[in-house]
This record gives sequence, C-alpha cells and structure tokens, in this order.
Amino acid sequence: MRRVLIIEDCVEDTLLLGLAFEEHAPEVQVEMVSDGASALARWKSSDPPQVVLLDLHLPGQTGLEILTQLRRHTAVPFHVVCWSSHAHPTEVQAALDHGAVAYFEKPREVAGFEQMVQTLLTL
Repeated sequence: MRRVLIIEDCVEDTLLLGLAFEEHAPEVQVEMVSDGASALARWKSSDPPQVVLLDLHLPGQTGLEILTQLRRHTAVPFHVVCWSSHAHPTEVQAALDHGAVAYFEKPREVAGFEQMVQTLLTL
C-alpha cells in the first residue's frame, strides 16, 4: 500500500485533498499534519511515506526548512511535491533545488484537487 503525507495548515485544502484521495485512490493511506513539528514526529514514529505533499507557507517553519529536516532523518527515498497559493519563480526554483520533484500552485476548484491526486499517484 502506498502512503502519502500531506503537510498543510489550511483545513479546507486538507479536506478537499482527503476527499479526492478517498474517491480516486481509496487504497492509498493518507496522513495529514498541519506543521513541521507534527510532520517530523510522524516521520520518526513509523515507516516514512513514499510521497509528501508539502505546503511551503506554514506556521513556525517554512516548507523548505521542513523538507531539509525530513531528508536529514531518513535514508529511505521519497518524493516531495511542494505547493503554494502563490508560486513565485524563485520559490519554485528553491523547492526544486531542495529536492522537490515538482511544484504546483494550489487549485481553486475541486477538479484541480482530483488532478493533484492523479499526479501524486504517478510518482
């Protein structure tokens, strides 16, 4: 079974992603946390997920700081997809330089969340 960790502080975005996974990929185990400390605690508690969807604008720590910490705490390969409500070109490049495999602007419609799930399943 594939596992996905969503690190996102916006409740609405988290719920929409959760519903999209339930509808289009019910076999995928999805875990959701809202900040870096929770993500790192989750990471250390069991097998790391294969895919991480990481919001770059979180309270307390930036997504890039969280990504650096996650990479530091595992030797198991995993894919990171970063996303944000506002994609600035330098931010996109920084995410890719830190090892993200993709960067997406957050969708504004439900269909966009469904497409995000389909993209994550290809990783």
